[in-house]
Amino acid sequence: MSRRSLTFRLISWYCGLLLAAGVAFALFTYASFDRYVEQSSRSTLSSRAEAIWGMANGLLDDKPALTKLIEQRFAPEVQNRLIRISANGALYYRSEMPSDGGFDPEAIPISEDAERGYFEKRGALFLYAKSFRATDGKIVTVESGQSANISELVERRLVTVLIFGLPILLIVAAVGGFVLVQRALSPVEGMIEAAEALTFNSPRKRLPLAGTEDRIDTLGRTLNRMLERLDNSYQHANRFSADAAHELRTPLAIMRGELELLVTRQLPEDAKAAIETTLGEAERLSQIVESLTVLGQMESVTGKRAHLAVDLYNLAAETIDQMRLMAVDKGIAIDGPSGAHATTAGDRDRLKQVLVNLLDNAIKYTPSGGWIAVTVETMDEQAILSVSDSGIGIAPEDRSRIFDRFFRVTTDRGEIGAGLGLAIVKSICAAHGGTVTVESAPGGGSIFRVALPRASPALVEEKPPG
Repeated sequence: MSRRSLTFRLISWYCGLLLAAGVAFALFTYASFDRYVEQSSRSTLSSRAEAIWGMANGLLDDKPALTKLIEQRFAPEVQNRLIRISANGALYYRSEMPSDGGFDPEAIPISEDAERGYFEKRGALFLYAKSFRATDGKIVTVESGQSANISELVERRLVTVLIFGLPILLIVAAVGGFVLVQRALSPVEGMIEAAEALTFNSPRKRLPLAGTEDRIDTLGRTLNRMLERLDNSYQHANRFSADAAHELRTPLAIMRGELELLVTRQLPEDAKAAIETTLGEAERLSQIVESLTVLGQMESVTGKRAHLAVDLYNLAAETIDQMRLMAVDKGIAIDGPSGAHATTAGDRDRLKQVLVNLLDNAIKYTPSGGWIAVTVETMDEQAILSVSDSGIGIAPEDRSRIFDRFFRVTTDRGEIGAGLGLAIVKSICAAHGGTVTVESAPGGGSIFRVALPRASPALVEEKPPG
């Protein structure tokens, strides 16, 4: 997942906000727990100090009775408590070492000036001290303490839970956020898949809408309206191209006929040469018109007129036999087809046109004494037809443009052809769900490779390969 993707940014923001909220919650929880422990200890110890004074008042002169009563009522050593009663530095009672060993009562300084009562933490001890006036006017200080070991243990566990729990929460949130974002963007994925499948052979298809009436649906409707306008514009341009080509056929045929008639007559050499040149250009225009008509048909819904099983090996053998004479006249050897039988589904006439155009190009651009080879093979779920030659090759800067309309490769003999043959090949391959690619280097020949989907077994059994 790219860092620049919308999914990554959404999850990052989501996790970042959750992390900030989690850290704030952890700090608040820790501070609240610390404050709660302090307030709870203060309240408990102050109440205990009041209770101790209520028992001790009147028994200060009877230390054994005071000790027995405190031990029975509060059990300070067992409960890890500190209880100390003093007046002007004289001790009336002090509890012994607590069972958990959290503090040493003898090491705790006696509190002074505790008339209003105060609470503090001394090491591992919460301590509350308050001074009371006895019946004889003596100021007596009662100290009530509690070991902080338990609260510190709970605090450490709380910190551990927060430290380890927050990353786990973030991981769960990231996974959940990813799932939620994927679900939220699933309508966009559907639009992408539909857009990738859109071609001019399926002009009425549009992007699917989720029906959620949100901004994604609004985007889908906007794109569909744009596709509608584009489709209308394309159909208009396509109809214009087809109509123009159709209208040009008749006048071009008449011009060719008249020029061919003039050539047969006795004319001055310069006039005859001019007429032959004009006749050649008229023939080239006729080829362009025919090619434009074919391109218009291939990019319409009727471009692929059949869906039958076609054996590319048999088709290649038939086409090579028909074009071998052209190659022999130029001193070029055609080998093949080699390889194996490979069946695709489509229009046999259109696929033959692909092979004719590729062989015609190979013959045009291969010098005398060269060779052309045709190979048929299967690879995974594709049928591969390759046409190789030992021709002049294609310059690197031209390879990306040779399938464009009207692009013509310049040779030492000038520009050859109308620049529509390979455009027709590409259109026919696209109409059959395939591709055409080229490998070439100047002076090193070329390899044109047509990849088409293999026919299903049911289609092959329905009709023998052609």
